[in-house]
Amino acid sequence: MGIEAPHDTFFRAIFQRAAPAASWLGTLLPAAVLGALDATTLSPAAGTALGVRLLRHHADLVFTAALRHNRAPVLLLLEHKAQPDADLPSQLLRYAVHLRRAARRRQRGPEPLVLAAVLHHGATPLPGPASHPHLAELPPAQAAAFAALQPQLAFVADDLAAQDEAALHRPGLVPTAELALLCLRSLRGFAPDEVLAAFDRWADLLRAVDADAEGGPDVVDAVGWYALAVTEVPAADLSEAFARILRRPEDTIMSTLERTYLKGLADGKAEGLAKGKTEGIARGKAEGKAEGRIETILRLLGRRFGPLPPAVAARVRQGSPAELDRWTDRVLEAATLDGVFAD
Repeated sequence: MGIEAPHDTFFRAIFQRAAPAASWLGTLLPAAVLGALDATTLSPAAGTALGVRLLRHHADLVFTAALRHNRAPVLLLLEHKAQPDADLPSQLLRYAVHLRRAARRRQRGPEPLVLAAVLHHGATPLPGPASHPHLAELPPAQAAAFAALQPQLAFVADDLAAQDEAALHRPGLVPTAELALLCLRSLRGFAPDEVLAAFDRWADLLRAVDADAEGGPDVVDAVGWYALAVTEVPAADLSEAFARILRRPEDTIMSTLERTYLKGLADGKAEGLAKGKTEGIARGKAEGKAEGRIETILRLLGRRFGPLPPAVAARVRQGSPAELDRWTDRVLEAATLDGVFAD
């Protein structure tokens, strides 16, 4: 996952809840589809299925819902892309095939319907459907005929790169979803002063999110974590801005993650000044971000599975970057705590 891990983690943290997911889908899906779908039945589902040779296929987020008239099941695949991906159509098709088969085995009935939605916020707009390389040298009419018969899964796409900030203030979006879209669209390209100015523009949204009785402060923590992970804004400046906007003491804003990040950065600066070099600053910042990822995983594990055994916490703290990536993927999908750490 590499540099994309913060975007993936933030997307899942926000849109794993039914309310933000449903409000976002409500701005994308065709009206006729929305009319047939019972949005009140939307609920999270497992996003992993076993494919050929027992290979695991992981969709970013999966929800189930039902049709209004006959209660037939529907699978909704929510995929996130922080940059264009030529394999996206094939990837969605693989997910749909394996998840539908898994659902049929569990339910012993017809395969469910599938809806796929993609959120893209790369630096350039999402490209259109790519032509298969084997068709490149065929005459246009023949290439089009072949292309029309290739297996595919149609999907709706929300391309944030092609929209300005005003376009994301959409009717029907709950504050959590709207704030998340704004953050994903803009933050990673902002300088520190632009980050702080953006949260001032989004102050009403941030306050509305914070006041949400269902996890509002946790969403604020996630927004703060994402800003720190993808920009150079100082943690102390961001915490002060959040305290001013949310009108509560700063020490209630500075989460464990932010404190850890700030400590790592401060230690690195001290080391760099003592040596007269910049390596300490970079090292401290990197260590602060790594420790922040660890605290995030521990927090998600605790919320999902309850108090963690000391051995589990110790294992997470000693995890390699690759293991942290794998555990982050699994924490929202595994049915048990052991499943998160399975080899």
